[in-house]
Amino acid sequence: MTALRANWKELSRYRQVLLVIMAAEILWFLVANIIAAVRPGLEYQDGFLYARREGETQIYEGKLDGEKAQFTVSPTGEVAYQWGDYSYGPYQVTRDPSAAPAQQENAVGIEISQGDVLLFRGGYVPNSYVSLYQESGEPVMNLDIYMVTSGGTILNGSGGEISQKEYHAPSPAVLARVVLAPELTHRGSVLLYLVVTLLAALNIFQICFPGFFFRLSLLGLVRNREDAEPSDFYIGMEHIEWAVLAIVCLVLYNMCLNSVWT
Repeated sequence: MTALRANWKELSRYRQVLLVIMAAEILWFLVANIIAAVRPGLEYQDGFLYARREGETQIYEGKLDGEKAQFTVSPTGEVAYQWGDYSYGPYQVTRDPSAAPAQQENAVGIEISQGDVLLFRGGYVPNSYVSLYQESGEPVMNLDIYMVTSGGTILNGSGGEISQKEYHAPSPAVLARVVLAPELTHRGSVLLYLVVTLLAALNIFQICFPGFFFRLSLLGLVRNREDAEPSDFYIGMEHIEWAVLAIVCLVLYNMCLNSVWT
């Protein structure tokens, strides 16, 4: 322990700071990946909604576009959605085998309504590119295209302006998905975390033993490698490399934490 403290004091402040950062990255993202791995949720739009229950009510909640988003699903198929200050629903999703189109053998017959307004009647095919089919068998294509201008204005595919409330309104396909037992996923990847940690460990080793890597780089190039000394330029580039690798590890760890797996 005494020798370790002595070696630590011999390091420059720059190297000490980088080592602390690298160790913090490894430990922080280890804890974060473990927490993410045990919390199932629903991948929705560009975000992730974590699942939890309150009694018999199923809730999916998280953040989308910087605002709180939450689906609340009752055992009877009633679903409400909240995004920021905007509320949607309640909607009613009801199973009706007679509504399933004959052409789709795996379709679940459903009706989706809001109050007295029937929004959809037909079949729902889970885990499919086209998940909704009208009772007649015609597919319901959800190919809405939106563009957000630099000023924050949202335009639809026809160039018309739409409000934030319209933009975030859940589609019938989403309502069917959250009610009819959606396939839950998890965030985080153990394999990717281990790969990034190997890179982080390499950077830590380089910071602790720069002389070893300098002599390794001279292997087969010069005689008497043990007597060689690095130039100021080499040392400067070496310091930059350590910092760049620390940033790269941080980015890769973040990508690992935000990856989704079933």
